Amino acid sequence: MEHTSVTGLRVFVLRGVEARRDGVALEVPGRRLRSLLALLALTPGVPRRPEYLADQLWDGEPPSANALQALISRLRRVLGTDAVVSRPHGYLLAVAAEQVDLARFDRLLAEGTPAAAREALALAGPEPLAEFADVPDLADESRRIEAECWKARALAERAPAVHRAPPATVHRAAPAGVRLIGRDVLIAEITARLGTTRLVTLVGAGGAGKTSVAKAVAYAHDGAVVAELAPVGADAVAAEVLTAVGGRDLMVTERARRAADHRDYRTRVAATLADRSMLLVLDNCEHVVDAAADLAALILERCPRVTILTTSREPLAVPGEVRLPVNPLPVPPVDAEHARLGDYAAMQLLLERGRAVRPDLATDGADGEALAEICRRLDGIPLALELAAARFSLLTARQVADRLDDRFRLLTAGARTALPRQQTLRAVVDWSWELLDGQEREVLAACSVFVGGASLEDVEAVAGAEVLDVLGRLVAKSLVVADRLDDGAMRYRLLETIREYARARLAESGCERAARDRHAAYYARLAAEADPQLRGADQLRWIHLLDTEDDNLRAALAWALKRADAVTALSLSTNLSWYWMLRGRRDTQPLFAAVAELAEREGPTDCAQYAIVLALCAITSFDTGTEIDDSMALLNRSSAVFRGCGGYHTIAVLVDLLLSMSDAKRLADTVDRTQAAALAEGREWDAGLILMFRSRLLADEDTAAAEACTRKALELFRRVGDRWGIAESGQALGYVQSLRGEHRAALETFAEAGVVAEQLGATGDLGMIGLQRAWEHEFLGEPREADRIMELTERRMADRPGGVELRPYLLLTRAELARRRGDLETAAARLAESRKIADRGHFGPFRGQYEITAGFLAVCQGRPREAAGHFRDGLIAATTLLYDRSDVAFCIQGLAAAAEGAGQARQAAVLLGAVGVVRPAPLPAARQVDVARVAVKTRGALAPDEYERAFAEGRALTAQAALALARECAASLSR
Repeated sequence: MEHTSVTGLRVFVLRGVEARRDGVALEVPGRRLRSLLALLALTPGVPRRPEYLADQLWDGEPPSANALQALISRLRRVLGTDAVVSRPHGYLLAVAAEQVDLARFDRLLAEGTPAAAREALALAGPEPLAEFADVPDLADESRRIEAECWKARALAERAPAVHRAPPATVHRAAPAGVRLIGRDVLIAEITARLGTTRLVTLVGAGGAGKTSVAKAVAYAHDGAVVAELAPVGADAVAAEVLTAVGGRDLMVTERARRAADHRDYRTRVAATLADRSMLLVLDNCEHVVDAAADLAALILERCPRVTILTTSREPLAVPGEVRLPVNPLPVPPVDAEHARLGDYAAMQLLLERGRAVRPDLATDGADGEALAEICRRLDGIPLALELAAARFSLLTARQVADRLDDRFRLLTAGARTALPRQQTLRAVVDWSWELLDGQEREVLAACSVFVGGASLEDVEAVAGAEVLDVLGRLVAKSLVVADRLDDGAMRYRLLETIREYARARLAESGCERAARDRHAAYYARLAAEADPQLRGADQLRWIHLLDTEDDNLRAALAWALKRADAVTALSLSTNLSWYWMLRGRRDTQPLFAAVAELAEREGPTDCAQYAIVLALCAITSFDTGTEIDDSMALLNRSSAVFRGCGGYHTIAVLVDLLLSMSDAKRLADTVDRTQAAALAEGREWDAGLILMFRSRLLADEDTAAAEACTRKALELFRRVGDRWGIAESGQALGYVQSLRGEHRAALETFAEAGVVAEQLGATGDLGMIGLQRAWEHEFLGEPREADRIMELTERRMADRPGGVELRPYLLLTRAELARRRGDLETAAARLAESRKIADRGHFGPFRGQYEITAGFLAVCQGRPREAAGHFRDGLIAATTLLYDRSDVAFCIQGLAAAAEGAGQARQAAVLLGAVGVVRPAPLPAARQVDVARVAVKTRGALAPDEYERAFAEGRALTAQAALALARECAASLSR
């Protein structure tokens, strides 16, 4: 069946897919749509079978039965319905051969004349069909055209030299056909700079996309010329540029270029460009930087209307040069929400390229987290992301992410049409490495031992004292990134890909062990210097320093453990322990356990640092579900080592206090003894800590004495300048004020403590202060303000590291507030959610408060048996490690309510009397709502004298007897 060609339609595929109809450019959006047009353009006017097109476009597996039909419909909307014709055997592009640039290319070659060969080469451009490396027939066609071009160049050498400026369309940079992602702002800045300066250099690491950006800028400038310098040496730079601007006959071989006089070519370039107005792009200058700089300077001097844009991994250092970095694309942070992953340019690029081989790729579900990890670990480097995306045809996103430790073997599937040094990730970095001198390679390899960057002093300590100039050269060559921190300090880091490569080179050199030993020793000294400063007036500066060096400190400890260097491991772990506590780290228990095991295997075990590690193993185990007897055994071993060592140690004081906490009398004696020792040693910080322990002991017995202790502790912490101590003692003072009914004063105290906690960046303290403030407003009868504070606290915690650990307590507070207000349904929902979140980690630290809240809710719901079970478990939590007098009292109150609900009024009265034994200090009315309610009901169920006798019976018990009675009642009521 005949068809009519659309005479006004022109199709271009060689330099990037374009279409024009009646002189109007038509946008062909989407890579797959462009692939379809190119496939049809291979055989203009000849039908292509649907099966063939599906096989080329989707490897034979289109996403749906009508996917091809939908794509055809889209192409018709772009070109016109008459441009793509359906036939019984497929679809055809309704144009004649001469309307497609590819057919014209073949016709010119067939003429066999030098002039036709030159025209064909200009038509093909430097990278014909570059976009379609993964479309089989288009990739084959690209290779065929490349081969034809090589033959044509020899023929074109015989054509007469052209002394006029070539047409703008001949050497104009064509679009790559692949959409640039995340570069709009940069391209706009480059364009603006080119309007005010004559030399702009795009600098950046290999694979950052400098060439793509430069070509995009050039394509937008009429008459722009791109000179590709990657294939040539320094002596051929001017000749290559002369060829690009059309100022000489083509020379194909390197031998022919070398035979020419380089200086003569420089002069000819300047003469050719002297009267021309144009943008000249010098692409890939880093390996010929001196020659490129020399030529650029000459052009700037003699060619006043020429503007130059260069790409290089280091600047040309020519006067007047403006340097613009082509940075990696922004990557999603670790805590990015799944719904926001697509906002990051690195993710957009990975998704677009990945969907070319796996259309169902998405940021939600299982892929999202893995894709974000790939973006981060590949530093947002576009080439690396494209190589990773190519692997999605074989591997899942998670499999790719998991294999990035071996990235140089994994990322090898580059575009066939790319330069050889850009077809694999290793080739990209090899190119940069080969351009370094020996000293630069040595320093770069040494820098690979740093994790998270380093200051100049850090690098000097590990790589040698004379590194400043070398480091500067590595920064200039885009192999080291120089960051200016908020405080104005400079910090140097390697992108992860460069770091992995440099580390492999360090290992090959045989110097890795020595470099990592120096790194570990340096950071062990830093930690030892920092530890005492964390309790003084210079605390914030040292915390900031350790925050900055956190990754290096962890790496140093990991190396010490790997090397079985027990001395360094003990030093690092013990001197970092307080910093980790300040920062709320919850993952340190395995580290301390590993250090203790190493010390026991390699020694020493008779030093204070070993005793400290044993104590830290025990303290951190309380949050991990370890059996309490095992933890106490570790504390006893630690205490024994401390006694053997002799001398005064702060951690030894803490061990003594912890070993005494299950016995109120013993704890009181220990507090007296340790406080006297601390004052004798002049340890004001330690004395303040012990006073806080004493205040907690007294809070449920004598609030006036507790307040006096807390104020004294606050005074000591202020004297030494420790903000942590100020914030903690401030919270303790606010709590005591609340127990005395001074709720307004408590609010002021909590607010002051919050300011200091904010300075420290103490997420946990800030969250708890927010909850305490909400309770004070509730006690004052201000529920709206309480809710406002709760909402504010939740919002603040949501965006902070560690906020997730506070979430169960926030929900628990929501549940208790709802219960007090009579909204039992909301209370039950919040309580269940809090337990669910807590169960994801370790339930232990949260358990006592949860059981008390759950018990009181069950009472309100009329389920006394269930309530008694919760209070039974609450008593276990309140007495296992330490005797928490407040929680024991709450459990006894709750058991009184459960007994009253079960019809055991007399038992309830006895329990109410026992509450005062456990917690002698009277509470204000706002804190006694549950007790008052139970007392009223119990009095109503008993004769007045019977209630008083039962109450007095409970009040006559000892604290130990009251606890025993509570346990017995909990057991009987929960049966």
